[in-house]
Order: sequence, then C-alpha cells, then structure tokens
Amino acid sequence: MFTGRVSQLSKLNSFAEDEKLQLFVLYGRQGTGKTALLRHFLEERNHIFFTAYPTTENNELKLLASAIGLKWGDGWSLEQMLDKVTKMASEEPLWLVIDHYPNFAKAGDSFSEILHDYVKVHWAGLPIKVVLCGDAYILMDKQVLSKKSIWKDIPKVELELTGMGFYEAQEFLRAANYESQAFLYGISGGIPYHLSRIGAYLEEHAQDEDLLYQVTKLIYLQEEDNTTLLPETTIQTELRELSYYNCMLETLASGKNRVNAISEAVDKPKDVVVPYMNTLMSIGVVQKENPVTEPTNRKKTRYSIVNTHDLFWYRFVVPNMEQYFSGNHQQLWDEAIQPGQDKYMESVFIHMCREYLEKKASKDELPFSIEAIGNWWENDEEKKSSEGFDLVALGKVEGKNNITFARCYYNDEPIGIATLKELIDLTKHVKDKNNAFYLVFSRSGFNENTKTVAATIKNIMLISLEDICNFA
Repeated sequence: MFTGRVSQLSKLNSFAEDEKLQLFVLYGRQGTGKTALLRHFLEERNHIFFTAYPTTENNELKLLASAIGLKWGDGWSLEQMLDKVTKMASEEPLWLVIDHYPNFAKAGDSFSEILHDYVKVHWAGLPIKVVLCGDAYILMDKQVLSKKSIWKDIPKVELELTGMGFYEAQEFLRAANYESQAFLYGISGGIPYHLSRIGAYLEEHAQDEDLLYQVTKLIYLQEEDNTTLLPETTIQTELRELSYYNCMLETLASGKNRVNAISEAVDKPKDVVVPYMNTLMSIGVVQKENPVTEPTNRKKTRYSIVNTHDLFWYRFVVPNMEQYFSGNHQQLWDEAIQPGQDKYMESVFIHMCREYLEKKASKDELPFSIEAIGNWWENDEEKKSSEGFDLVALGKVEGKNNITFARCYYNDEPIGIATLKELIDLTKHVKDKNNAFYLVFSRSGFNENTKTVAATIKNIMLISLEDICNFA
C-alpha cells in the first residue's frame, strides 16, 4: 500500500495542471521510492512507463517498443516509435516516463537529441507530459539538469526524492513504542524500502525484547539482502574511488566535522579535503552547514552526513568491519552499537525536533513564525570543539523580529532547572538577539520544578518525545 509523499504528489499534480510545462525530472538515491511514487501517481492516467536498461542500442529500442506496445519484428526506429507516441497523444492525453534515464541516454548516441527534438518541436502543443527519472546524481546532472545538458533550453520541474520525514515514516512504525519509533526511523533513514521491511517485521515482533537488535540486523547486518542499498554501494554507483570517501565519511560520523579536523584524521591537506566534500555534497550524501545567523561565515563552516541511515553505517559498522565480516553481530551490537546508541540518536532526535517545529509552524500552532531554521555554534580553537544550539529559528512575533533557541536532549534523565538556565545563558553569545523563545526537547521528560518555571514564563517551551510522536 502506498503511503506518504504528500508534498511530492502535490508537486506532480501542479505540474500535471500546468499546460505550459512538459518536462518533469525526478532523481534521488536507490530505495527512496521514485518508481513507486510515479506508478502511484499515474494509476488513473494514460501513460507509457519505460524502464531503461544498460544494454546495446538495438536491445534498448526493443525494450522501448515493448513498453509502447509495438512488435519489434517490424524493425522500429526511435523516430518511428516516438511518432507512434505522437499519434497516441493526439487521441488522449499521455504521460511518457523513462525510468533510469541515463541508461537510455547512453544506449544510443543520438537518443537524447532525438527525444529532445520531439519534446521541443513535434510535441509542442500536444498533451504529452515527459518524466525523466534516475538515481545517479552525477549522470542526471550531466545529462539533464546542468547548463550544458541538451535539456537546458526546455522549462522543467525538478524534484529530488530523499528519505521520508518522521511523520510519514511513522505510518510504518506505530506498532512500536515511542523510543523504538525514533530509533527505527533513524536507522531506516526514512528510506521507504527499509521502512516497509521494518513495518512488516513489527506486525509480528513489536513486543520482542531484542526488537532493536533484530531490526538492525535486518537493515544492516544481513549482507546478502542489503548490499544494493548500503551507503558504499550508493556512492560506488557515482564514483570510482571509495577509499578516501569512506575514510572521510567515517571521520564525519565520529563527530569531526570541520575541515581542519577531517584533514588531520585522513592525512590529507585541506585543499584536497574540500573537493572531496564537494563531491559528496553533489551526490546528496554530505551537506555543508553554517550558523543560521551567519550564513556566509566560512570560519564556522562544518559538514555533516545527510541521512541518518548512512550516519549509523559509518559510525558503527565501518569502524568494526572485523565483526561485520566475521558475522559476530551480537558482539558488534553489545560492544559498539548499544553503548553508542544514545549519542547516535542525538542527531536523529534533532531531525525529529526540527520537523516537529516546521510542522507546527505550518499549522500556525506556534507563538512565533519561522522564516529560516538551522543551528548556531561557537568554535573553541584551543579545544578544537564547538558549543551551541541544536536548532535556531528566525521569524516574527506580532510583527517584530524573533529568534528561537532550542536544545534537544536524548538521554535518560529528566531535564532540570540547571539545563534550562544553561540554555538561556548561552544565548548571550548570539549577536543581534531580539525577542527570544527558549525551547527544550527531551526524550525523558522534565523535572517538576522545570515544568513549574516554564509554566510561569511565556517564552519557554518544553517538548517531550511523547509530544513529538503524538503530534498529527
């Protein structure tokens, strides 16, 4: 059963209703559900769905002929097949989807040029919508999205499909308790393929004491089932050399996120590290961050791994490959994953807290608006560390500028007054601080004294994991 992807379906619907636009480009890593999204959207629409395959020119044409409904024995050329599509569209509005488009483009030297000519000239004014879809970021950029691409002169709608947010992913996880939902969301990375497997497992095993270990094995530790969606496989489809990329990602996952620290860890100069990071950014694996109040401050630039599924792999599995390859999964869980679970979950929890705020803001259920959201930190060059806020939102309250500071705590202890005071004191380091709200997110709730103080001060908000999971 198809679930979620509300905003993406809305974007496809808007494209469908725009008579001036003919080209839609969908891309994203394997497992994110691109094909499932398109097939669901096209269920009630007249369409041709062609999945290109890495093969010879002649075989590619044979596959396309079959998708269109033509007998290959007639020896169709690409132009003749597209003329058939033209005729079909003249009788009824038609969608033409080419999934794994880079395979199609590489199969014949002139395939892209011919298709481009039909979209721009022959199909101008006809009710044909063309969708080019692929999971190879670099190839999709080169062949479709870049300014040097043959498609540069055709207006298009672009959509990158990433992992689901927590609230869409939660539809697969409701059988589990709140803490398990958070952990399972984190290790899935919101990837629908993983979520569907987790959901199926929960139907029979949600109450098992070793649930988290068993699902972790299901997602990461059964090599024969998971190799196609592991981060290294995703990267290998884009890049030739893996050694330094893997080393840099392991470094990021360990918490070293600034260029100097990465350079020292991988024994490469900074001017080599930055291009590596840029490449990882170009394929959606890494993101560059700056404090939301200082977006151009290069001295505060840091990097992070985008998807929490990848973060888990490079934090726990890659540093412990001996146990992984030898099948000592229980040892890997007991000695590495379980002791480091709460630290890993800090990143997952921040993702969840941010989504909660954005969702509340979209429904006007916050006392402030959100115009920009990110984080903020100060660097301590002597200690080679940083301290700051997990989330900072810029917006307005009653027409006046407002800044919201938040920290997200994923630990076993309820939050006390001292933690609240620490949050407020740290805001003194932020320049241009106007009206302010102070938010504390906590996995384990809050002490009674903390609740009493927050109840008497209107600009302090306390949000628990239960609040996040129960918000609809």
